[in-house]
Amino acid sequence: MPATNRTTPAVDLESEATLRIDCYVRQSVPTALTDTINDIIDRLGRLQDAGEIHDYDITYWPPECHAVDVTDDTRPQTRDELVTAFERWAVQQGHSLEPAFRRREIPASSFGVGPDEPRERVRVPVVTLAVREVDPDADADTDADADEPTLESLRGVVPYTEQSHATESRTYTVDEWLRIVEPNEDGAASRATPHEQPMALEGHQ
Repeated sequence: MPATNRTTPAVDLESEATLRIDCYVRQSVPTALTDTINDIIDRLGRLQDAGEIHDYDITYWPPECHAVDVTDDTRPQTRDELVTAFERWAVQQGHSLEPAFRRREIPASSFGVGPDEPRERVRVPVVTLAVREVDPDADADTDADADEPTLESLRGVVPYTEQSHATESRTYTVDEWLRIVEPNEDGAASRATPHEQPMALEGHQ
């Protein structure tokens, strides 16, 4: 993809709001990526120590769908619902979550096994960061379901693709975005020009 001259990504940490990063990780990842994921977690800790974010949380991606059909509003989000909120943020900002996130249709089974109608399956990255605004004075014991990301609280999703012109786009991976927003030696965020070939974290599923 053509590189742009932009040195500050649209998903930034410069905000008067109190920010938190939710880090979503696949439950099964190639062994070769374990150290990479642990490094990302360490870097999130350093962002918190530097005061760039209020806190962060590491969690596995939720299941694709609920085991039973429930209408209880307190039920946890499914993967599809979570990604849908992420996609709405991207559309709202004029960005895209592709190619890191992909949807593909699973055809209906012709053998009487599985769903009777075609359905979509969401392919998610190995690691995703959701930057959102939180209330620092909220009770830490509040029900976890109420603490789930919503479109109203969401300030950014990484990885994402920024469309600058009709023929130009730039995809920010987790590694690249962290390099840009991490404080440098004097304590200020580096805002350095990203490397042209950042390490991809999408992996294989």
